[in-house]
Amino acid sequence: MNRTNYKLVLPALLLLLITVTTNAQQLKVTDSLENKINLYAIKNQSPTLFIHFDKTIYSNNENVWFTAYLFNADYKRYKTLSLALVKDDNRAVVMEDKFVISNGLSFGNTFVPDSVGPGNYSFIATTNLLVNGKPDVIFTQPVTIKTEDKQNYTASLNPLDTSVTAEKQKVILLVNFVNPNPKEIPASVPAWYYIGNPSHPVLKDSVKTANGQYVFNIPSKLLSQGNNRLHVQLKYKKEVKEISIALPVASRPAVVRFYPEGGYLVNNTQSTIGWEVKNAAGNPIGVSAILFQNEKVIDTITTTSYGLGKFTLTPQAGSSYYVKLYGVNKKDTLYQLSQALMQGPALSLPTALVNDTLVVNLRDEQHEKLYLIGHNYKQLFFTTPVNMTTTTKRIKFILKAVPRGLTQLTLTDSTGRPFAERVFFAHYDQRTTLAITTDMDEYATRKKVTVKVRLDDRADSGFVSVACVQENRVEFKKKNDIESYFYLKHDLEDMPVRESYLSNSEADKQFLENVLLIKGWRKYTWVDMLKSEPADTMRKFEELIFKGDVTQSPSGRIIPYGIIQYGPLKVPVSIVNLVRPLNPVITDNTGIFTLTDNDVRTESDKKVTLLIINTQANQYLIHVSDPYISLNKGLSNQLLAADYSTSGQESTRYMLIADNEHAIQLKEVKINDKSDDSFFGNSGVTANACGDYVCRYNILNCKNHRNEGDNHPPVVGAMYLINGKNDIYMGCTTLKSDNVLKFKGIYQAVEFYPADYSQVNPSQPDYVSTIFWKHQLKVSSTKDAEFSFYTSDITGRYKIVVQGVTGTDVTYGEKTFNVVKAK
Repeated sequence: MNRTNYKLVLPALLLLLITVTTNAQQLKVTDSLENKINLYAIKNQSPTLFIHFDKTIYSNNENVWFTAYLFNADYKRYKTLSLALVKDDNRAVVMEDKFVISNGLSFGNTFVPDSVGPGNYSFIATTNLLVNGKPDVIFTQPVTIKTEDKQNYTASLNPLDTSVTAEKQKVILLVNFVNPNPKEIPASVPAWYYIGNPSHPVLKDSVKTANGQYVFNIPSKLLSQGNNRLHVQLKYKKEVKEISIALPVASRPAVVRFYPEGGYLVNNTQSTIGWEVKNAAGNPIGVSAILFQNEKVIDTITTTSYGLGKFTLTPQAGSSYYVKLYGVNKKDTLYQLSQALMQGPALSLPTALVNDTLVVNLRDEQHEKLYLIGHNYKQLFFTTPVNMTTTTKRIKFILKAVPRGLTQLTLTDSTGRPFAERVFFAHYDQRTTLAITTDMDEYATRKKVTVKVRLDDRADSGFVSVACVQENRVEFKKKNDIESYFYLKHDLEDMPVRESYLSNSEADKQFLENVLLIKGWRKYTWVDMLKSEPADTMRKFEELIFKGDVTQSPSGRIIPYGIIQYGPLKVPVSIVNLVRPLNPVITDNTGIFTLTDNDVRTESDKKVTLLIINTQANQYLIHVSDPYISLNKGLSNQLLAADYSTSGQESTRYMLIADNEHAIQLKEVKINDKSDDSFFGNSGVTANACGDYVCRYNILNCKNHRNEGDNHPPVVGAMYLINGKNDIYMGCTTLKSDNVLKFKGIYQAVEFYPADYSQVNPSQPDYVSTIFWKHQLKVSSTKDAEFSFYTSDITGRYKIVVQGVTGTDVTYGEKTFNVVKAK
């Protein structure tokens, strides 16, 4: 899954009006820069991790399916994927699991427990490898958790007096209980609230409602744009509600920034200037504005709804230039452009989205020779001398040695001193696409859908993950895809939210032209690169491992209050690991031991079981430390989550899954063993003492039907679909003793089993929002990859998302279809 391996050679260049010469000075510059870039690359090297989740909106008690892709890595080092679900506002880790990584890929399934309340969350993923004490790679995916539980009460926030000029803004919290019996309605409900950023709120406190309401009096002076949202959390028994409302604030001037192409303006030289406009809260806004030269109007300029725009200007000596916005600021706020240089090299590109040829325009009156350097701060692609025999030069590059994607063009003198920089996207037209077709555009409920997928001829073959989900379960603001992440979001910061980024539509191209002019390459800088030294490349690798200890309590050593006192061992003991019963774990003389990855790899949802078997076994206590728990806690504390609040969140209704879109519990279920050893317990299903159950499709521990009322315990000796094949259930063993330790290990991949209504067609409603998932599907450019599945009882639009890797690229595609009620 590495990008195409391009050699570090001087490229073949077509230079108009320029003769390329190889001389000692050029070689010296090239060797020096290549050495610096190599050092800088080693200093900052890290793989790229992307995870394809089946959707971005989940409910509690729902499965999460994913495939993780690791790029540009020494795959032998990466063995475990850690995945934690973190609450955005309080940064609490509410769920964490670990999964096997093999050859840069990880497949998995986890489950959102019913203890997770509705709200905004983020999945934070990393691996088993630390470099210099820090995670080598991190990936974050924002998601929304809604609820499908029966609601005992509702809550809403309603403005009473929210005038901007008021000293205090009044908002009333209303709580209504569904139960009409007054005796069962509590006199008060506790609520916790904060205003603004959860990490640094301008105000926070806890209150209690009285007679179903509470009035907030918020001092207006505390509010500002970006810190004006009131967030309220309520909890009654185990039912948690979260609501929020934006409070009006006094208008503040917009924030305007200008980005001259190349980095600065030069007098008497035409320049393209990118500009960006955001409100005081940091949200992009589309505006119109007037451009002034001194006090004279010379142009009208605009930004798009993404807050991005560009215009051209030829600055004149002795003139000042400024912009005035239309209808945005109450007062006439003027935004000054930076002063132009009297003279200096200037660089411009006719377009930053190039195919095989890059055109560069240069202008300079001072230097006899300049250097154009193409690189990505990890690899040097070319260093080309430019003899400035005339004031202007137009150069064409054939980009054979440059890989597809973002490339930095830096203009320097012979010492490497930078004059101008520009980012371009090489081989933009070489996008590897997927053709996705369905046999129909509309289906009835519980009908078969047949899908065909084929790569275009730019790649011979590849592997992709496939999801088919309700379209309304993929939020526009939280959507992610492997192509835009790999080529743009991973390297460019603060990318505006957009439906698509890299298509051939003119809208996408114009958007990306603006982004590359304005955003630039912010993660790395030329100055930092030139400072790189060999000492910067020192990298200490550390793999996270499970460590444990065994302590012993000699017979009769009991201190007051019945507390047993354990102490270190004096001789080693042997620990039986039921995951690998033929490979016992031996402690050292003090009881310390370590566990390999193979020691803790289990089936999904099953625990690792360690026990000591000898005549004094009841005197031992086993303890294991999971290193990922503290790692995830540290990562959660660093989470910088975006504000995804919307206007609908004033009421708890916003966080509800519609009744016709979630499963209905059919009957009261029986829990056979309250001390069930499975990680999630039996989650309300009928299961045996180990938590094993069989769904209506004869699948053992079917992930899609954990909570169904018609599940039943498996029978020893019976045949079930187990791990993708028919097999005999051999039963399970439950062990309960002080010398037995059970803990979550590293999960192996589990298959997704779609419904097959041709085999089993239950009478009860089957509401499943993810109707198909495939961790890995082989695709090619010569033959259709075909698969099929059935629609569920949820009607509406569905989206098929296919994304993955080829031998030289990443690829992404979508297809939608409609589901209607069967007649």
